[in-house]
Amino acid sequence: MKGQDTFSRLHVLLRLTSSSRSTDPRGKVFALLGLSSVAQDVGNWPRELAPDYARPVQDVYAAAAKYCIRQTNSLCSLSQYIHNEMGKAGPPLLYFPSWVPRWDLADSTRRMSAFTLGWIPDFTRNLTEKLNKASKETLVTMDHDAPLSTLRVLGVRVDTAKVCLPPVIAAHASVPEHYGSELSKGIPKLYRECEKLVHHKQVAFDKTFFLVTTAGLTPEHGDARLEPPSAYESVANLTYDWAEAQTAPGHVLSTKKSSMLPNADDGPQRQLDEPSNMEADGHGWDTYPYRYIASLQRLMNRRLFITSSGNLGLGPANMMRGDTVAILFGGNVPYILRPLEKHQWHFVGECYLDGYMNGEALDNEGKDAQSHEWFEMV
Repeated sequence: MKGQDTFSRLHVLLRLTSSSRSTDPRGKVFALLGLSSVAQDVGNWPRELAPDYARPVQDVYAAAAKYCIRQTNSLCSLSQYIHNEMGKAGPPLLYFPSWVPRWDLADSTRRMSAFTLGWIPDFTRNLTEKLNKASKETLVTMDHDAPLSTLRVLGVRVDTAKVCLPPVIAAHASVPEHYGSELSKGIPKLYRECEKLVHHKQVAFDKTFFLVTTAGLTPEHGDARLEPPSAYESVANLTYDWAEAQTAPGHVLSTKKSSMLPNADDGPQRQLDEPSNMEADGHGWDTYPYRYIASLQRLMNRRLFITSSGNLGLGPANMMRGDTVAILFGGNVPYILRPLEKHQWHFVGECYLDGYMNGEALDNEGKDAQSHEWFEMV
């Protein structure tokens, strides 16, 4: 964009600066406004984003989140940041609605989706989801009269979590040389547990387990559905090899290879569109099962779950049995919601659900407007 100023959508800047710190948490939003597309038309500056450092932090973040949703006509902002554990995370006496992104907290958990950074017709930079289209081409339908602390959007209910497996939390998550080793040791147990609960034919189950545990992404953030059949077979091979070898010297994942696995905290830009930090030449990273293990970063700090319909999914570590899986219009991925009193919902987080990542819910019963419902998240 030679010869003219370049601006980015606000949600792009919030994403790219996610690892930055601010003395005042409100500065995480206010400091970016002059660099965002908001500054292109100062005469129409959104009133809800007027810098006011006396305003409660949760109000500033809620207003910014709703602005990003309106500006993009999508819910991708809900998928980019850590959310609250039942609204009580963070400093004492600081209450955040469950759906409001916590831009003031560091988060190394990888997003379910891969994004690319590109230009849109108004010459501003925008984030585009590369693969998932859970709500197809629908736009956000949001109640603009809802209170600031409430996000009320339209969507469809898909399924309910029936079984939740233990969350995958590495004891050495901050030590890269142990990261891949722990994942490779945990996969066989998860595989065997899911194999008992998910009633698929073996080949179909291997593929499903592969896609769910990687959130459908390769180490280069490509489409894992395009990987060769040997990729899916490697999951079962890894399981059986581990059962035989355990921690023997000849174990499938050597210490040298595990030390080269990408760290969970590779920085915001890499999480957008760059491949993981690994070298294939001379280390076997272009072969399976190492390529599969290098794709498991999105499994960290999450848990596998099985729905009432028998589908396998990957969701937030704090999801529970009885949580609802919903497709919200304008969302690229399904979301986990927890029912509350008075027909309200707690937003738990994004998820990957086998068979529902490309608009299947809206191809079937979701076509009927009678199945659409309002989800009021608090």
